[in-house]
Amino acid sequence: MSGTTGKAKQDMKTLSSSAEDDSGHEIGIGDVQAVGLNKPFNIWSALGISFSVTSVPLAIGTYLSVSVGVGGSPVYFFGYIVSVVFNLCICASLGELAAVFPHSSGQVYWTAQLAPQRYARGLSYLVGWLVAAGYFFWTAATFLITSELIFALVQICHSQFTPLSWHYYLAYFAIGLWALLPNTVFFKWYPLFLQGLVVYINLGSLFILIVLLVRSSPKQTSEYVFKDFVNQTGWSSNAVVFFIGLLPGLTAINGFDSAAHMAEEMSEPSRQVPQVMFISTIASAVSGLPMILVYMFCITNPENLLDPVGGQPIIQLMVDSLRSLPLSIIGTLIFIICFACASVTLLTTFTRVWWSLAREGGVPCSKFMARISDSSQLPINSIIFSVVACSLIGLLELGSATALNAILGSAVLCIFSSYAIPISCSLMSKRSAFDGSMDSEKD
Repeated sequence: MSGTTGKAKQDMKTLSSSAEDDSGHEIGIGDVQAVGLNKPFNIWSALGISFSVTSVPLAIGTYLSVSVGVGGSPVYFFGYIVSVVFNLCICASLGELAAVFPHSSGQVYWTAQLAPQRYARGLSYLVGWLVAAGYFFWTAATFLITSELIFALVQICHSQFTPLSWHYYLAYFAIGLWALLPNTVFFKWYPLFLQGLVVYINLGSLFILIVLLVRSSPKQTSEYVFKDFVNQTGWSSNAVVFFIGLLPGLTAINGFDSAAHMAEEMSEPSRQVPQVMFISTIASAVSGLPMILVYMFCITNPENLLDPVGGQPIIQLMVDSLRSLPLSIIGTLIFIICFACASVTLLTTFTRVWWSLAREGGVPCSKFMARISDSSQLPINSIIFSVVACSLIGLLELGSATALNAILGSAVLCIFSSYAIPISCSLMSKRSAFDGSMDSEKD
C-alpha cells in the first residue's frame, strides 16, 4: 500500500466533508482504508475481472443484428473505431482519478472529492446509486444472455424445441447460483481463475476467428463491409443512424471502473488500478477490431440475423457460415462459458459497489450489508443480496421479456452517467484537487 494512512471508515457525510476540506485543509488522498478485507488481487487477476466483464472480442458479436439495418457494416466497423477513441478518453480521465483517489466506491469517492462542497454529498449519493444500478442491470443482463445462449445451443441440436419463458428463467437462476460459488465458497482459487480467464477469452476468440475464415463461403466483398450504407431504421437522417450505430462499440468497451472497485483488495491500488484500466481497455479495443472484420466478411445470410436462433445473432452467424453442427456446438459452448464467467466477474464488481455504498451508509440496512465475514473476510451479506436481487428482477422474464430487456438496457446509461459526473466535477474545479494531492504526496 502506498501513500499515507487513510481513515478506517467513512460514511457519506464524511465523504462530503473530505470534499469540503479540499478548499482549505490538507487531507490524506490516494489511500485505501483498512477495512478487514484480504488483498488477493494482483494486477493480473484484476485484469481478469476487467477484461472478462466486457469480453469484447466475443461479446461484440452479440450486436450483429445492428449491422443489418442500422447503417450496415460500414457503421458497425467505423462506429466501433469512433467509440474506441471516445472510450479511451473516458478511460484516461477515470484512470487519473483512480491513481489519485484509490477507493472501492470509485466514482462515489471521486465525486465527493471533486464536487463543490455544497453539492458533494448529494452528487456522490446520486453517483453511488447510478453505479449500483448500472452494475445491477448489467449483471442481470449477462445472466439473461447466458441463458439465451444455452437454449440457442439446445435449438441448434434440436430445431423442433421451442423454449418457454420459464425455461429461460430457470437457466437464468442457475447462472446466478453458479456466479455465487467463485465469489464465496471457492474464492480462495478465484484469482487463479481470473488469470486463466484472460487466456481463455483470447484463445476462444482465435478459434472462432479461424473457423469462420476457413469455413465461411462465400464471403462478403470489401464494398459490403466498408462502403454499403443501409438505413432501415425509419430515420431520414443518416447522421442519426450513424450515432445509433455507435451503440455496439460504446456498450462493448465499457466497465472501466470495475478494477477501481477492487482497490481495497489490492496491495498497491494507486498504481495497479490505473494500469489494469488502461491495459484492459486497449486490449479490448485491439482484440475487438479484427473480430468485427471477420464477423462482417463472414456474414452469409444477413436477413437471418434479424430473427436469429435463440435470439442471438452471433450463433445464427456460426450456424449459417460454419455449415457444421459440431463446429457450431463448439463455437456456441465457447460463448456460453465466456458469458458464464463474465457473470461471475460482474457479480464481483456489483457486490463490491453495493458493499462500499453500504459501508458509507448509502443503502437500506447499511450495517447488515457492510458486514465482513470473520471467517472468509468477504462481504457475504452483500454478495447474497446481489444474487437475490438479480434473481428477483429476472422474474420479469415470466411476464414481459420486452420490459426486462428495456430495463436491463439502461445499464449503459447509468454507468456512463456515473462516469460523466466526476469527470465534469474535475473539469469545473480546474483540477485543483489534483494539484493539492500531488503536493501532499511529494511531501
